Parts: sequence; structure tokens; C-alpha cells
Amino acid sequence: MDKTKSIQSKVWFHNARSDAKRNRLDKLAELIAEAGLVSKISRGDLVAIKLHWGEPGNVGHLPPPYIRPLIEAVRAVGGKPFLTDTNTLYTGLRRNAVDHVQAAAMNGFSLTTLGVPVVVADGLKGFDGRDVPLAGGGTVKIASAILDADAMLVFTHVKGHMLFAYGGALKNLGMGCTTPAGKQFLHSDLRPVVQAKHCTGCGDCIQRCPTACIALSGEEGSTQRVARIDKARCIGCGECTATCPHGAIPIRWASSPDLIQTKTAECALAALAGKQDKVGFVNCMINLTPDCDCCDWNDPPFMADVGFLASTDPVAVDVASADLVAAGKPIPGSVADGGPADPWRAIVDIDYRVIFAHGEKIGLGRQDYGLVKL
Repeated sequence: MDKTKSIQSKVWFHNARSDAKRNRLDKLAELIAEAGLVSKISRGDLVAIKLHWGEPGNVGHLPPPYIRPLIEAVRAVGGKPFLTDTNTLYTGLRRNAVDHVQAAAMNGFSLTTLGVPVVVADGLKGFDGRDVPLAGGGTVKIASAILDADAMLVFTHVKGHMLFAYGGALKNLGMGCTTPAGKQFLHSDLRPVVQAKHCTGCGDCIQRCPTACIALSGEEGSTQRVARIDKARCIGCGECTATCPHGAIPIRWASSPDLIQTKTAECALAALAGKQDKVGFVNCMINLTPDCDCCDWNDPPFMADVGFLASTDPVAVDVASADLVAAGKPIPGSVADGGPADPWRAIVDIDYRVIFAHGEKIGLGRQDYGLVKL
């Protein structure tokens, strides 16, 4: 579709082709301008550019030059851009801000290389977040720097994902803007349990527990005191899992595919609190690897490069991305070769469109889009 209807959300598209007259960065700059992504940014606004710079060891993430057109567009209207992401729940080089900033630099994202600061949005250890209400009830902790930013531009590497099958803007927003405790909420519907053999009785979890449901008690036949969680008072917030320095309260990865998608859509809406009219989205459908950039490795792409999309509607830009990739042919020998007709389901055979439907239901955006080809 080249024309749009009034009920549709506009999504601007450039394919991945380039030549001596117009390279890919030129195309990104044109997309950003045509979609009006920085039109509501005011001079002096602190603008969060939310992206995923990848775990060191992964070379499938987006190369740093792709972010330059967005940085330049923000600066051109007087905004003050910064690159941002949040700390991880799992062990790796992005679990605290010190290692995280170093990891970003290792993959080419730094003040030196791009001329803008890198800010870990939830602070030194991932505790810098605030509760935001969810559409379905309850709250989730969103990183403070995300909430405090005057505007946000979400720059997403479209790819596969081991839990979602499709990983796009909604995943970048919903999971990527939460603190580690928020990520535990997304991944699990089970209450945390202490593994006594790993607990040292340090009490760090007690200090972070918002309901005071953790206490130290003795183990039978031992003088060592270990943490115990009162299940009746536990709310499953995940703060103890995120806090424990010894891994004694492990992540519990139990959640249905549909539930994690609906919760992620609700967290995405929460991440936009207070700035719904000052956000924009760019989806890059290049280097389409089957797994998330959070892995410290990457499998070869399963589809050829498709191009770039821009919109002010996160649901529409994701639906368009999923559709355009699904319409292509898998690369021979890739994970999608010889698999289901829909290549996303070759990665994980689930209904990955649940997140789109729920996002529309809660007012995050529209699934009905009009594609504007530039």
C-alpha cells in the first residue's frame, strides 16, 4: 500500500538498496524527516535514544554508524540526545552500569565514537526505577532515566528472539525499559525461592524487599543463617533476584508465550508514560539474525536485508516489519530454510502477533497501517 487511510497509522519505508547517489544513512535521514520523528522535540529537551548495543561477543547487532542520522536529527532541532539501555537480569557484561558502559564501548557505542553520552537508564546496579501503573492492573518498575527524559526515540534492530519469535520495537520498549526487577516480572509468574546452599546470609535481599517478607533463619544442623521468603506476603516483584550477589535466588523462567507478550505490551505502554506525543520509532530490518542481540554470539541471518521503517506508532511499525520480513524468502542453509512458511515461526513456533493485538487493545497503537514507500 502506498496510500493511507485516516484510520491507519502511517509507516514510512525505505528498502535496503543503495548506490553512489544515496547510501543507507541518507535513507535513514530521509525516513526520520518524512515521519516527523523529531518535529515535537523542543530546544533543550533531553532525548533518550533507546537501543540495544549488543552483548560483547555478538557481532550481529546494528553497527554504530546507523544511529548517527537520528543523533544528527535531534541536534538539528536543539535537542540533547543520549544513548540508553537498562541493566540485565541475567549474568553478563551488562548487569551493572560500570561493566555496561564498557560493553557498549566494546561494540562501538561511546561518547568518543558517536559524540553523545551513554547513560544506563536504571543506575549503577539496576535499582534506579519507579513504579508505573499497568493497563491490566498492578505496577512495573521503569528505569528513571527513561521516565525523566523529555522525549524518546526507539531505535530497534529487528531480529528473532528465543521467547517472542519476533523481536521489534515493542520488545525494545517493554523489556528494554524496565529495571532488572521489572524483567523478572515479565519472565516469571512464579514466586522466587532461595537456594539455601548458595545463600551466605548477607542480608542484601532483606534490604531491597518492599514487603519485608524475607528474614534470616538457621538451617537444621548448621550454624549458617540463610534467607527465607514468606510466600504469603511475597508479591513476586523480583527485587531479591536482582539484588542477590551470589545467585541464591535464581531467575524462574516460567511464563506462557501469550502472557509474556501481553505483559511486555503493557510495560511498553508504561515506558511511554508522560511522553506519548514526543516519541518516535525506527525499525532496522537488516542483519536479520534469529536470536536476540543479548546473546554473546549470533547465528547467521535467516533473511536478506529488507530495509528501514519509521513511525510514531510502535504497534504499526512492528506489524509492518513482521509482514515485510515474512514476505521474503529464507536464506538457504539458515535456520528458516525448509521451515514453516512464516519464517518467524521457524525461530520459535508461537503466535508472535499476540503482542500486536494486545498493544492495540490497550491503546498503544494500531495494527492497521499504511505503508508509505520513499
